[in-house]
Amino acid sequence: MQGDFDSVLAVLQRYISPVNARALLTRVLRDEGVGRHELSPSNLRRCSEALRRGLGLFVPEAQRAAAMREITEYCGSDSLDPVGSRLEIREEADIGRVRLEARRICGTVGTTSFAMQRVATIVSELARNMVLYADGGVLEIVPTDAGAKRIVVRAEDHGPGIRNLEEIMSGKYKSKTGMGRGLLGTKRLADHFEIKSNSRGTLVVAEVNV
Repeated sequence: MQGDFDSVLAVLQRYISPVNARALLTRVLRDEGVGRHELSPSNLRRCSEALRRGLGLFVPEAQRAAAMREITEYCGSDSLDPVGSRLEIREEADIGRVRLEARRICGTVGTTSFAMQRVATIVSELARNMVLYADGGVLEIVPTDAGAKRIVVRAEDHGPGIRNLEEIMSGKYKSKTGMGRGLLGTKRLADHFEIKSNSRGTLVVAEVNV
């Protein structure tokens, strides 16, 4: 692979206009402190995530996933997991923070707006449950391409567990505090949903195909 300016520009121009492609590449190189004639494989990896973010602003939704995939394949990645996140959830402010992080990851991967909204809502509901009922926990948002492209959300806490889980997931449980609505809503939004709960805590895994 020849990692020169014109080669990267050609990849970008398959998805955005020549003017926007040149402006994006020039800005990313400047921000990363990389000269136009210094696009070695290691420097390309440094620029990869910034180029994906920039493409996300210009590329039509129908082409976004293909554009992100191609720029990643061409430039590589500067880490084993460039877009996944693991966040500690402790207080109300963390709910908004994890929602923004979900949107960032979806934008980097190149999801549809509908898929992005589903993921953002899922992480909000799971984070809210952890704050309200389990004194916090850990939430992971990880994109994967194993068989089908998807976003995997994994929420784990060490709270008291959910004693009436079956009743909650069937939709029969009524609560003045709203307990259970978040879990049921998450299940309906996800393409795949699993939950395990006992006296040592609760684990929820929700997957959204993108």
